[in-house]
Amino acid sequence: MRLGSILLILIIGFFFATCGDEEPTIIDVSSEWNRSNLNPVFRDLIPEENYEVASDPHVFYDENGSLKMIYSGDMDGHTSIKLANGTSPSNWEKDQALLYEVGSSGRDIHKETAFYRKSSSGKHQIYYIGYSNVETYQSEVYMAEADQLTGPYTQMELPVVPRGTLANKDVYLITSPSIVEHEDKLFMCFLGWNDSPGEVTEIWVIGATSTDDGHSWTDFQIVDTRIGAEGQVTKVKENEFVAVRTSTYQDKEAIFYATASHPFGPWNEQSEPILIQQNPVFEKDEVIAPQITIDPDTGEEYLYYTGADHQAGWWIMLATKK
Repeated sequence: MRLGSILLILIIGFFFATCGDEEPTIIDVSSEWNRSNLNPVFRDLIPEENYEVASDPHVFYDENGSLKMIYSGDMDGHTSIKLANGTSPSNWEKDQALLYEVGSSGRDIHKETAFYRKSSSGKHQIYYIGYSNVETYQSEVYMAEADQLTGPYTQMELPVVPRGTLANKDVYLITSPSIVEHEDKLFMCFLGWNDSPGEVTEIWVIGATSTDDGHSWTDFQIVDTRIGAEGQVTKVKENEFVAVRTSTYQDKEAIFYATASHPFGPWNEQSEPILIQQNPVFEKDEVIAPQITIDPDTGEEYLYYTGADHQAGWWIMLATKK
């Protein structure tokens, strides 16, 4: 995600002053995590540019217990959604691009921050933000479905969450959607901006719900979900959710960890980050877009995130609890 540096700098500077009135509960307990000694655990080279682009990981176990990852990568000069297969949490191989063609709206030329779920009907769904211009960055939430994880995917004609008035806010663009199920309903959390990257002055965490398997969304509201700036929500089990986000800590970027019994909170956040920007090569400029993946057999938690050196590329990184 080459715009990631611009987005994160802008968000972190003022996010918590503008994301809503409710303050999170702070828990003075921090977990210790180890970075993988194999980091980066996944890379995707653009040979003609000598530049690597693999960002915004969403890692999950499929119905056969196999590890899969969808991520933002390059396809013919556009940011697209790609698939990788894992033989272990730290060993990944590229598979194919899943979503790269422009949909019928004509506005999703670039695609980022994808989130996968398997619907109740058995369809494979990918939610992502799409936009046509990297300068204006007028991103909206789109959804595509397929009978197989590898596609082919049918992209819905229009965004499932368009820009506009949402939760009584004038939303210029949308980033970072997360979708989880709770009490027979789908809950989406995302970030809404009030202007373009160069002009933004306010950002909100917005929630919405769906009762038709994610095809339409209503009940937009400001929520406390701890995903800003750039993070994801993971369902651990019924009435148990975890969220991770990037923010600043002692003049460095860091990843924070929070838990809740409902996707919209209230959230209990650890006072200390679980990971602080450290690696001088692969985390030189950023640690961003974190996500927690949980092994369904062992319950072990894996923290995936993006590290970056803006001159060389973006990589998928891994950390686990000590």
